[in-house]
Amino acid sequence: MARRFRNCIGPRVRRLRIDRGWTQDHLAAKLQLAGLDGFDRVVVAKIESQLRSAFDYEAAVIARVLSVTLDELMPGKSVLDKDLEDLVAGER
Repeated sequence: MARRFRNCIGPRVRRLRIDRGWTQDHLAAKLQLAGLDGFDRVVVAKIESQLRSAFDYEAAVIARVLSVTLDELMPGKSVLDKDLEDLVAGER
């Protein structure tokens, strides 16, 4: 049975947030200031846990707030190749 998840950036978002010493609340506050009004700690947690989809514009804002490019936010090709089937099978 396929693992079901809704985004591929969650683990990288978590790693980058932790590397900066930020809490989920801290990241959520920065994302709200950057224009993602509905983002709170729960939304950040769901994205990091791959339980919530991340729209392309949300990923762009997340990358900007974390001071990385979208390419850096995405997992490497080997991870994507391994997880692609599960991403496609995940609920939308």
